[in-house]
Amino acid sequence: MDIRLPIKRKRGGQGKKAKEKYKESLRVFAENMKEIQKGLDFHMGSRGWCYAMEPFGLKKSDFDFGQECINECRRRGFLKLGFILEDESHIVEQQPDLIESVEDFVEGQYNMWQNAGDYYTESWQLYDGISFWKGKNYYIQLLVEKVDLKSLFARICKQYKIPIANLHGSGSIEQKAVMAYNFQYHENEGRQPILFACGDFDPPGLEIRAVLKDWFVKYIGFTGWDPQNLIVDPIGLTYRFIQKNNLTWIDNLESSGEKDLDDPTGKVWKDNRFNIQKYVAKYGVKKCESNAIVVVPKLGRKMLQDAIDKWLGKDVYKDYLSDLKTGRSRTKELIEEKLEEE
Repeated sequence: MDIRLPIKRKRGGQGKKAKEKYKESLRVFAENMKEIQKGLDFHMGSRGWCYAMEPFGLKKSDFDFGQECINECRRRGFLKLGFILEDESHIVEQQPDLIESVEDFVEGQYNMWQNAGDYYTESWQLYDGISFWKGKNYYIQLLVEKVDLKSLFARICKQYKIPIANLHGSGSIEQKAVMAYNFQYHENEGRQPILFACGDFDPPGLEIRAVLKDWFVKYIGFTGWDPQNLIVDPIGLTYRFIQKNNLTWIDNLESSGEKDLDDPTGKVWKDNRFNIQKYVAKYGVKKCESNAIVVVPKLGRKMLQDAIDKWLGKDVYKDYLSDLKTGRSRTKELIEEKLEEE
């Protein structure tokens, strides 16, 4: 597919023809994005789309320009609400406040009652009361650095009942409290807590084992859970994976929490936090963001699947489906017995 990037506007006032030409380039760009999305089974944020546009000529130095163009397409209505995956920290939590007439409500309830018999007869197919984690030695949760990866991994996490959250820098204390509660419950059930972490390839990302464990230790007073048995398993980018798949390097070490990690006058460098000095000596002043994985989605999902197989075994989901089939079969028998009694 031949994708044309939007025109870069010149500084200063623009004539009518130039404005129309720019507007048309945005419209075509948006239509091309829609065509690409048709072939994807996950959604991306504006940054993820910049990685997807690299093969079509968007240079890493123009990623800010790319995000501006995408947001301009949204403002002009060329990309509808929901097309771009929104950062979770920006999501507005809606509260139901629907208007329904008394007559419509009564009619709806009547129809539900009329169909209740058919629903009950077939309801055995909905039985889902078998815990996936029953009999497992480990319990897994997943933290990802970018929201694009949450979308990419959603299907697998749903399949394996793995809670997933967007780290987005350092996350929040409430987020850690929920995860701590999950870990504590399963640890009490005899399962080893495992935290998958898919972060950026940068100094903090490579030190994610110690960083995440320190965060959970820091919040013990709030969560009531001691993470001494927690195993943090980084499943994200490696230098070999980045090079082999020609993923994009960003020529800086800026982070959401710090300015320039490599600044020799800064506290991070002086204290050698995250082994920053060793990292720069080995890789240079550059990083690879984890959402670069969106350009190789199959390999990204395989990365997660391989990690699950390592801890739980390759046949674990097949065994779960077998148990679920047995449970549903028994559910159907009981429903039929109930109907015969009626």
